[in-house]
Amino acid sequence: MTITTNTIPTFKELGEFIKDVPNIDHEAVSLVRKAEKKSKIRQFGVLEELAEWLSGWQGSYPPRADNIVMSIFISNHGISDKYDISEYPKSNQDSLVSGFKSESSSLNQLCKLHNIGLQVFDLAMELPTEDITRKPAMEINDCITTILYGREAISSNPDLLCLGEAGIGNDTIALAMCCALFGGDIEGWLDPNADITIRENQVKIINTALNLHKERQPLEILRNLGGRDFAAMVGAIISARFERVPVILDGISACTAAALLFAISPHTIDHCYAAHQSHNPSHGKLLSIINKKPLLDLELLEANGCAAALTIPLIASAIHIHINKSHDINI
Repeated sequence: MTITTNTIPTFKELGEFIKDVPNIDHEAVSLVRKAEKKSKIRQFGVLEELAEWLSGWQGSYPPRADNIVMSIFISNHGISDKYDISEYPKSNQDSLVSGFKSESSSLNQLCKLHNIGLQVFDLAMELPTEDITRKPAMEINDCITTILYGREAISSNPDLLCLGEAGIGNDTIALAMCCALFGGDIEGWLDPNADITIRENQVKIINTALNLHKERQPLEILRNLGGRDFAAMVGAIISARFERVPVILDGISACTAAALLFAISPHTIDHCYAAHQSHNPSHGKLLSIINKKPLLDLELLEANGCAAALTIPLIASAIHIHINKSHDINI
């Protein structure tokens, strides 16, 4: 099936398209392994896995990371206007966006340090999605067109895509979708260390939303419970797969976007690595379900792309060691 930019596919057509993703390039992986065997260096563990992963999904040898892109999607959620669901005021989101624009944020500094191209997408922040306790978050066309828009994340043809978001209320939206996707007690998905008022509001929101929106097909879950940021990340992940761009998922929201694709067909996110496991136990629970082992565990509270950026020195090291390691020394 082919989806063109001048047609709006249905959810059914999108689902069929998503299942038809290309596989890893086994020849490229074999070339990495052949070089590793020839070098007689076998003690770099995950670094060797990263070299194989990069080459396999890039479909070429040797692995490369000359053009790394960090794509951050930002939107507002209707529930954040009505409920206290974050330790941060809503104005914090505006400050964060201002920081991105003025290049003063922590993410900007990390991207400069590690030569990562940063692009921030404002997904109609002035138009929050609907309150999911009363209506679907998005209309069908809004959801689908935003998924298709996610392809902009790879418009510069990167070798590697780092994917994240920045917003207020995203954790609650992510956990609502996790509950709908994988079931389980709502309390079991929440951060036990969160403020009690926030937890109570999250339980109320998620319980009401799940009872209102009964559909459990993944893309319907996205439409009913998600937001434009999640839809765009879904589109970015699947577009990257078709264009052979490996993906680093930043935090629980990016991993939830990946989980929606995992629920359609588990192998659709094989080209993704999780950057880290946050302080929120729910993130670890989700990673276990979607079979993703995090590269880092730094107990970051709010990643906003920073966790993904921090994996780049590790990935660069994996490439450098693979290409330049000695053929004469057996470590």
